[in-house]
Amino acid sequence: MSRNEAVRGAPSASGVPRALNRKKGSKPSRRRSAAGLAMAAPALGILALVVAIPLGVAVYQSLTDSSLTKVGPTEFVGTENYTDRVATPEFGQAVFVTAAIMALSLAVQLPIGYWLALALSRPARASRIMRTVITLPMMLTPVAVGLMWRFLADPGLGVIRLVASWFDPDAMPNALGSEFGALMLVVLINSWINIPLVTILLLAGMMGISEELYEAGRIDGANRWQLRWHVTIPGIAPVIAVASVLRLAGDYRMFDLVYTVTRGGPGSATRNLSMLAYQEALVNYNTGRASAMAVTMALLAVPAYVLYRRVTKL
Repeated sequence: MSRNEAVRGAPSASGVPRALNRKKGSKPSRRRSAAGLAMAAPALGILALVVAIPLGVAVYQSLTDSSLTKVGPTEFVGTENYTDRVATPEFGQAVFVTAAIMALSLAVQLPIGYWLALALSRPARASRIMRTVITLPMMLTPVAVGLMWRFLADPGLGVIRLVASWFDPDAMPNALGSEFGALMLVVLINSWINIPLVTILLLAGMMGISEELYEAGRIDGANRWQLRWHVTIPGIAPVIAVASVLRLAGDYRMFDLVYTVTRGGPGSATRNLSMLAYQEALVNYNTGRASAMAVTMALLAVPAYVLYRRVTKL
């Protein structure tokens, strides 16, 4: 073997042979990246148009006095829509309601999804049946689920009123007429729909944990709760993070469920950002102000996108 060959085959300071310790920006890797980008270019171009065109129109309209009832050309008003409609207590209330729905829904969905995933991870015939049953809420549209639960919560004819009458014949609970009750009802329905998704994600994470880790913990004398705390939860921590980000993103843009169940009421108790923008655009017909709200919502979602990138390490 020549001296040059020996040098190429010798390990580097990091313990990796010099012949294998190539830079990340080598020509083969750059060629593969270029080839992959070229193959994805058509799809990326269509996606860019689908995203860029509506976003550009929204930004333009947010700077004008655009309205569905206005006759004649629109006029440029600058940041007037942002100062007159976004920087208001009403918009702040919608931000608070949106954040409350996101936080409360996640606080319900994660624990219940975790315990359901634990139950379904056991090798039993009943767990196979339950895995199928638990996915049924995911098959229904939010509009259908919202209408169904709105009927169930009806103070005169709903099943909730019927159950309450078993304990008090004169009881007529009206969750839709209470600000706190309406908010909790939205959180309950939203959780009922999305707990199956969280359960499936966490169950997949649990199935990926090696049984050897549990066996080692049992040998060391760990009980069931210690195994769950020191093995299961750390093992599915990345899955928990991804599930949390996905659910927060979904609850942030929630509209159909709020519209079908409460219409944003009573008052403004359940009027989140999406509902407020809808009312401004299609009830008050002020598309310029509604576009300003939509652009602000997109800007508020940027931190969530950065968090998602860090969690998924893309």
